[in-house]
Amino acid sequence: MNSFQLGCLCLGAPFIGAIFGYVRAFSNHRSGYWFCVGTIAISFFASCYLFYHIANTHFSETVHLFTWIKSETIRIDWGFLFDSLSTLMILIVTFISLLVHVYSVEYMRDDPNKMSFFGHLNLFTFMMILLVAAPNMLQLFCGWEGVGLASYLLIGYWYERPLATAASIKAFVMNRVGDIGIVLALGAIFTFFHTLDFELFFSLIAEKESLPSTLWINIICLFLLFGAMGKSGQFGLHTWLPDAMEAPTPVSALLHAATMVTAGVSLIIRFSPLFELALFAKQVMMFIGLLTGLLAGAIALAQTDIKKVIAYSTCSQLGMMFMACGAGAYSVAFFHLFTHAFFKALMFLCAGNIIHAMSHEQSIVRMGGLKAYLPSSYYTMIIGTLALVGIPFFAGYYSKDLIFESIYMSEIPFAYGYYYLCLLLTFITGLYAWRLLFLVFHGNVNADEHVIAHIHKTKKMMQSPVNILAFGSVIMGYIGFELLINQSFGFSWDNSIVVNTVKHVAFWVKLLPLIFAGTALFVCYYVYFNKPSVSLIILERFPRIHQILKQKLYVDELYSQKIAIPLTKLGHFLYKSGDREIIDRFGPDGIAKLSCILGDHMRKPQTGYLFHYGFISILGTVLILGAYLLIQMFPQIAKELSLAMGRL
Repeated sequence: MNSFQLGCLCLGAPFIGAIFGYVRAFSNHRSGYWFCVGTIAISFFASCYLFYHIANTHFSETVHLFTWIKSETIRIDWGFLFDSLSTLMILIVTFISLLVHVYSVEYMRDDPNKMSFFGHLNLFTFMMILLVAAPNMLQLFCGWEGVGLASYLLIGYWYERPLATAASIKAFVMNRVGDIGIVLALGAIFTFFHTLDFELFFSLIAEKESLPSTLWINIICLFLLFGAMGKSGQFGLHTWLPDAMEAPTPVSALLHAATMVTAGVSLIIRFSPLFELALFAKQVMMFIGLLTGLLAGAIALAQTDIKKVIAYSTCSQLGMMFMACGAGAYSVAFFHLFTHAFFKALMFLCAGNIIHAMSHEQSIVRMGGLKAYLPSSYYTMIIGTLALVGIPFFAGYYSKDLIFESIYMSEIPFAYGYYYLCLLLTFITGLYAWRLLFLVFHGNVNADEHVIAHIHKTKKMMQSPVNILAFGSVIMGYIGFELLINQSFGFSWDNSIVVNTVKHVAFWVKLLPLIFAGTALFVCYYVYFNKPSVSLIILERFPRIHQILKQKLYVDELYSQKIAIPLTKLGHFLYKSGDREIIDRFGPDGIAKLSCILGDHMRKPQTGYLFHYGFISILGTVLILGAYLLIQMFPQIAKELSLAMGRL
């Protein structure tokens, strides 16, 4: 099969699955979800073959489907760009999506609208593939917006719940705020480079042709960074991400592991040749990534909702990926994106098993002691935690520690300071990860008797995808390192991204993150397992700090009080004073009122009496004759009047 056929299978199969799901849902059918699962399986196997083909040929390929926009100044083709970056992203997206689909078959079995749910999942996968395989920036933007639409539909899937509806609207609005940056960036790129095609754009950058000033390059990159912050939940535009946990748990796994939140990171990696010319933008990205990592990790320490703890963990890990990009280690950032997809999907699906078994209870303070009831979820959650924390021989160890090493060896200002703050980030990551594990699976059972009586073991349909992800969370660190960093197994980046050589660092630079991760394990074991009373003492001694972290630093309240409410008041004032009193009064309403007044005056002569009409006819005849005679008697005056009228 050629690239055209493989691309059509990768992209077309999820689209057909989405249409099928929506048609079945509209017809009130509750079966057929295996067809939706099958379309994702077809897409996954096609992506495997496509990746094998691109990896062996060692060159990128652009597939043309049709011309979308054609004018004198621009031409936009619809098609696919298949290179090392896009094919790897398609492979990750389709694989995680396939496992989530299989998991959802059992998780959503009793849901009456599950066909629309599977339609949304297929649409989500389709839009993400459209985004990462786009050969030009306008098609990428279509996929970018499509992912936002699909996330809106999935987050608000349980629309009868007010919180779910509010969360979906919040996600949609916050991402539209970030999208302003993408629109401005694309406009600036077209203004300076006169193209939106990736191949031509990157060739111009490589040849140093038509490059704008350094100031404008930094501005364009800052616009792109702002857009990526919205999708990837970086601090400031992150508030939608924890609220998105109102969606069904499979959505959380797909959203946080392989699709929406990784779109921002993949965008930055795609534009890595441009970011390499924008040193100031890279410094801003490094700072934002570190700030997000530290604050999101600290907030996770005070959360009690199992899914929100993992959600803030995603924010923190994405911050690390931004830091890697800020240090110029784009291949390392993608490596962590690769491993993160496995262990974060694993943790979310494990959380789904727990919630499903606990009658949809999500508070970790009402759990405890579940090791005896859910042993499979316990051991797989341990694997996910070990990978997240960065324990040797698990996936996260290879990628996360490599980010810290890249930061230490980078040439950015304050590189050593960033490295030491990353050690603090490692410690915080270990604290919230082990806290979650100990509170859920160890200690006393805090659930009520009714919930305990209904705890059931996870069915194979849900446990099998979890086991596959657990296996991947163990081996994918080594495979990813050889594939993406050492570029073994015949794989090469082929100029699809800027690749910086990974430098060897001192042994203590590699050892310190492991020491901090081990210290976090010891602290959590002592606080939550050996001496549970210590946690209560800490809360009593630092109640204010705990309250601030529990309320998520009051960012939502800040936005509400300083932005949402003032803008609502301003809108109400403009509606009353501007729209109603000025625009409506002197616009449509004013014209309508004037028409009525003129109509009243025009209606008065229409009396219906014959002698009135006769008088008006005679008067009109007299005036016309008088004007004619005046013109005949004074021709010079008539000529001057005619010339004056002509000038007017």
